Amino acid sequence: MKIICSSCRKVLGIQRPYNDDSEVPAKCPDCFQKEKDEASKQPTLPVPGERKDITLESGLKGFLTVADVDTVKLSFWDLIVSGKKIFCAKDRRESFQEYLEMRDSDHVDVTFLYSSSIKIPPTSRRGKKQLIKKDKPQSNNYNCTMTVSKNYALMMFDKVAERQEQFVNVVSEGIVKASEAESPW
Repeated sequence: MKIICSSCRKVLGIQRPYNDDSEVPAKCPDCFQKEKDEASKQPTLPVPGERKDITLESGLKGFLTVADVDTVKLSFWDLIVSGKKIFCAKDRRESFQEYLEMRDSDHVDVTFLYSSSIKIPPTSRRGKKQLIKKDKPQSNNYNCTMTVSKNYALMMFDKVAERQEQFVNVVSEGIVKASEAESPW
């Protein structure tokens, strides 16, 4: 049996039974590296005022925009569903579900925080007494908007609410550990 690269069709080797002419698909190191490099490339992010079409890993298609003066900056716990900003928390799920049911269409536009980049200026090496007024770090938030079914929008809400709960748990565990370390008891 021949071991053949499924991309470039290069023969990589032979395995038992030797008299069998069938092929076993594999990847040669060069093709594997090419695929790895392509998969690791992040999409180029849009500049303010530009819209960049993307396809997510799940296959859903949408577009990226920069959240600037004209658009809403979203937190990690917000979604914009059909133009309405929604704060995602488990205790607000029923009201969100009612909002979805009031929508006429089976699909809704959902906008979420896709990524954020922050430019932090270099720190000053001066002591605390000689503080210099620094410019605020510049940040860009990139929002992704896509059209999804109402059920998928509800799943997105649940995931964001779950992420919020996990964040609160991590912070509270850190506070408890810090207070236990300071406590003499």
